[in-house]
Amino acid sequence: MFFSKNESTRIVNQLNDCWQGETENGNKILMGYFSFFGETINYKNSFWQNNNASNIWKEKFHCFDWLRDLRSTNTSKSALYAREIIKKWIKNHNTWSPLEWRSDILGKRISSLLSNLTFFFSSADSQFQELLIRSVCKQGHFLVKNNLQDIFGHQRIEGVKGLIALSSSLETFKKYRKNSIKLLIREINNQVLDSGCHYLMSPSKHLEFLINLLDIKNYLATIKFKVPQEIDYTIKIMSHVIKLFRHPNGTLAKFNNSNYIDKKIIDQVLVRANFKANRKTQETYSGFHRISSNKLNFIMDCSSPVIEDIYAGALSFELSIGKQLLVVNCGSPKIKNKVLKNALKSSAAHSTACIDNINSSNILNNTNGNIRVANVWSKLYQKDNSFWIDSAHSGYKNYFGVIHSRRIHIDASRKIVRGQDCFARAKSNYDHIPKKYYIRFHLHPKLEINVTRSQKKALIKLPDGSGWEFICSEPKVFVNESIYLSDKQKILKSNHILIEDSFLPEKKIKWLFKQI
Repeated sequence: MFFSKNESTRIVNQLNDCWQGETENGNKILMGYFSFFGETINYKNSFWQNNNASNIWKEKFHCFDWLRDLRSTNTSKSALYAREIIKKWIKNHNTWSPLEWRSDILGKRISSLLSNLTFFFSSADSQFQELLIRSVCKQGHFLVKNNLQDIFGHQRIEGVKGLIALSSSLETFKKYRKNSIKLLIREINNQVLDSGCHYLMSPSKHLEFLINLLDIKNYLATIKFKVPQEIDYTIKIMSHVIKLFRHPNGTLAKFNNSNYIDKKIIDQVLVRANFKANRKTQETYSGFHRISSNKLNFIMDCSSPVIEDIYAGALSFELSIGKQLLVVNCGSPKIKNKVLKNALKSSAAHSTACIDNINSSNILNNTNGNIRVANVWSKLYQKDNSFWIDSAHSGYKNYFGVIHSRRIHIDASRKIVRGQDCFARAKSNYDHIPKKYYIRFHLHPKLEINVTRSQKKALIKLPDGSGWEFICSEPKVFVNESIYLSDKQKILKSNHILIEDSFLPEKKIKWLFKQI
């Protein structure tokens, strides 16, 4: 417990960070290298100057959640090193700036500092303790005064967590606890749908929100504050949705700006959420459909894109066999390359169909401010242990005058996945004349694929030696290069199956994946 000369700034409760850090990254930090999202900055070389790091890297550094990585090294040097960095940060960044003092970054940093006090604070001298607490109070008062006015949407939960951490730990912020809880309930109601899905429909964003709720629950439990029912209920329903998004290999499907998250973290989240698996063959949440049995796991995105963060992956799907991913989407890495980032938002980066390589939703605003967004609808059917998904979207209705529909059939043996894509004429007046259609199925990098000499089908070999074949009603099957987001933001080379031909309205393109 820390008592300052000013009674109002004393620490009344010491919070704990319950998450395991990455020791490998912690050792790199001890050597002076901060590596986030594939970018590495040397701490000893003009660290506080213009280091050409991306804003994504800077956000990660200034939120200080890497303290748990440093803590995990379990060395005497790590606490000293943490204090050195914190002191230099206070010296260089203790006044307002638009990024470092943005409310979500503030919330993350305050939470990280207050929940890691046992690591670097208790063994420090009184001078450092006074310095840190004064800085945290200064940041906290700014966060309270700003009232989260500079952040919107999914960012707001981070600011709320910071407020609750402050009101749980420091005497002077106890009076803000009630209002902070009200803000939390408001964000739960605004960001979590009745189904339990986070409103952005992104598996990684969904998990991040759930992690924040678990941290908040932990803070409130530390001070023996009765946890609101809304928090426990939301944790429960969001945990069930994680199962929907998760492949048997432990990873999350890559829909709608979903980043790679280590399966160990996902496991930790589900343990802390006290999640108990409820095995169901089929599940549907907010437009997402999952069919899972007899080693086959099929997840399809039939949700409508969210304007806040549009991805053009309507009617895309991922397919895994056992623990091996077969059909995937490319994923969305946190990188500073804007051209590549936008490319990975496109329909072409998803296992779905498009016309003339035009996105099913406009991922960038038009010059007149209008945004073209695909409205998606779907229904899941079951008969005699077989499943159908009927789906369609309107993304091309005004642009090309057509509706894209996709029918999926999964047979009772779970060894055949049939599909049918069709572009049905919806209106006679439209802006552009369609020329060609493209249907892509992105494959996991570990797969081997060969197209037969006739180009009538493709043979796919899985790492365990089992085989699948792809057959299509169209005259030729092509295999082109693709990319795939792997762990630690690694972008791997892969392949995708491509079907393309001249556009004909009402034409039904039939295809199937079959185990051989």
